[in-house]
Amino acid sequence: MPKIKDMPQIDRPRERFLKKGSEALSKSDLLAILLGSGIKGKNVKQLSEQIIKKFGKNFLNIKVDDLLEVSGIGQAKALQIISAISLVKRFYDEEKGGDTIIKNQQDVLSLTYDLRDKKKEYLVCLYLNARNALIKKEIISVGLLDKSLIHPREIFHPAVELNAASIILVHNHPSGDSSPSTKDIEVVQKISQAGEIMGIAVIDFIITAENGSCSFFEKLSKNKKSYDYVADGIQGTLFALLELEKPAYEISAEKVQENYFYIPQVKKNYLQLQNRRYIGSKHKLIEWIFSVINKECEKGNSFADIFAGTGVVSAVAARHYDEIILNDFLHSNYAIYQAFFGNGEWDKNKIENIIKDYNNIDGSDLENNYFSTNFGGKYFSHNSAKIIGFIRETIEENRKNLSDKEYYILIASLLYSIDKVANTVGHYDAYFKKEHVEDGFFMRPIDPIEVKNVTIFKEDTNLLAKKIKADIVYIDPPYNSRQYSRFYHVLETLTKWDKPELFGTALKPQEENMSDYCRVQAKDRLAELVKDLNAKYLVVSYNNTYDSKSNSSKNKITLQQIKDILSAKGKTKVFEKDYRHFNAGNTDFKNHKEYLFVTTVNHAK
Repeated sequence: MPKIKDMPQIDRPRERFLKKGSEALSKSDLLAILLGSGIKGKNVKQLSEQIIKKFGKNFLNIKVDDLLEVSGIGQAKALQIISAISLVKRFYDEEKGGDTIIKNQQDVLSLTYDLRDKKKEYLVCLYLNARNALIKKEIISVGLLDKSLIHPREIFHPAVELNAASIILVHNHPSGDSSPSTKDIEVVQKISQAGEIMGIAVIDFIITAENGSCSFFEKLSKNKKSYDYVADGIQGTLFALLELEKPAYEISAEKVQENYFYIPQVKKNYLQLQNRRYIGSKHKLIEWIFSVINKECEKGNSFADIFAGTGVVSAVAARHYDEIILNDFLHSNYAIYQAFFGNGEWDKNKIENIIKDYNNIDGSDLENNYFSTNFGGKYFSHNSAKIIGFIRETIEENRKNLSDKEYYILIASLLYSIDKVANTVGHYDAYFKKEHVEDGFFMRPIDPIEVKNVTIFKEDTNLLAKKIKADIVYIDPPYNSRQYSRFYHVLETLTKWDKPELFGTALKPQEENMSDYCRVQAKDRLAELVKDLNAKYLVVSYNNTYDSKSNSSKNKITLQQIKDILSAKGKTKVFEKDYRHFNAGNTDFKNHKEYLFVTTVNHAK
C-alpha cells in the first residue's frame, strides 16, 4: 500500500472525514486519524487495520501492554489509543449518570497503569468525592520522592479547589521493586497527617512497579477478608491506621494497659464521633491525656468534660467511669452529644431507611430554600445546599414521628455529612472563592456510643461549675480570640433552624454565645471557674501559642497564670509534649507544645 501522501485525496482518511463525515469512514480509518502517522515500511492505514484485526470486538478493553505487542507500536502511540478509549468511556459514563467509583487497589492501578513503566519516579494523586467517585487525576511531582520536596499544599490545594472528600496517592518505582522505602513511609506519614488536619482523608498510598504493587491501606487494614475503600469506610485515614500500627509520638507519662484506649471496630458506612473537622480537637492527643490521668489521678467514679468540644475525651472516659458529665454551650455540639451519648429509644432500620430516602433526592428537582439561598455556591454547591436545606426542613416537619434520640441522630448525621463536602478548611469563618463549587453531598448515619450514665448540659461553664460535682473535671477552654460560635455558625444555624438574618461576606448571624475565654477577662473567668469547681482532681489542657504573630491566635491566658490559679486550689503538676500545630501559613509556630496541668485538690467539698 502506498504512503498516505501518495494516495488520492478522496481516499485519505482525514480528507474523507471532512468531506463526508465520520459515517463514511471505517473503524481502521478513524483509528488512522487518531494515530496520525505510520511506521517504517507500513503506512498509518495498514497499521490501523492490523490493530483492529488483532483485537476485534475486544478493542475497548485493551491495555497498554496489549498494544505494545503489536509490531511498530511504542509507548507513545499506545497511550494515544488508550487515552482516546478512556476519554470516550468517561464521557459515556457521565452521560449515563455513572461515575468512576474507586473501590479498591485494582481500580487505582487501572487508572494509573502507565506509571509502572515510567523511567522516572512519579507521584500521582486521585481526587475523590464523598462517594469515592473520581473527580480528577493529577501528577504532583516528577523525580525522586522526598518528604522535604513534597509539600502538603501541592496536594491539598487542588483537593480544596475540587471539593474533594478524600485522595489516593500513587507512586512508581522504576527499579521494578514495589517494596516501600524509608522515604515512601516518611512521605505518607507527612501527607496523611496533613490530610487528617484538613479533613480530607488520605485513604491509600500505592506503589506500583514491574514486580507488582504495594498498598499501604491493605498492609495496615485490620479487615483481612477484603480491602474495599468504600466498605471499610473512607473516614479511616492512613494516618489513623499508621498510628494504630505505631504511634507517631512518644507518651511522656507511664503508658497504661493497651485496652484502655481500645477503639471499637469501625462499622461500615457509619460516621464515628472523631470523624469531624474541629479546631482544637484532642483526638490525636487522647492517649497521652489519659496516660497522664491514669498515672496521676486515683480511679474515681465520675468524670466531667466541661468544654467538651468534639466529645472524644468523654468517649474514652465513658469506658472507665460510671458517671459522665458533658457540657458545651454550642447548640450543634449539644445535638451531637445527644445523638452519640444520649439515652433513649431509637430504631436503627428506621434511621437507615430515612437516610437512604434522603440520598435519593435530586437537588435539580428542588426549589431554593433558606439554606441554598444563603449558602449555595459559597460553602456548598447550589444543588448540595438545596438538598441539605430540604433534609433539615423535612426532619423538623417529621419530628412528631421521631423519638428525641432519632431526631438528634438525624441532625448529627446531617452535620457530620456536610462537613465532608463543605467548601472550607474545616470551619465557617470564610469559604473558598471559586466559580464553581462541586456537588458531592452524601448523607451517612452516625454510630451512637452506648453510655450507661451520662448527663448532658448546654450551659455557661462558670455557671455549671456551681452545680456539679465529679471526681475528675477535665477543662479544655478556648485558647485565643477565635469564637467557636462564629467559627461554626453554619452548624449552629442548621441545628437551631431558626433561619436568622445573615450579614457580611461570611454570612454570619448576629453575635450570640460569645465566650469570655476568648476575651481579655479570660484569666479572671478561669480563676472563678477553678474556685467554684467541686472535684478531687482538675485536669487542664492548654498550649503555647501565645508567641503567635497573629493577635487572634495568641493565648488569652499565660501558662504561668494557669499554674498560679490551679496551685491555689491544690498541688499542681505540669506535663508537656511536642505537638505539630496546624496553621494556614500565616503564622510560624516554633517549638509548639501541648500542656496538661493536673491538680490534686486540697480539700474537695
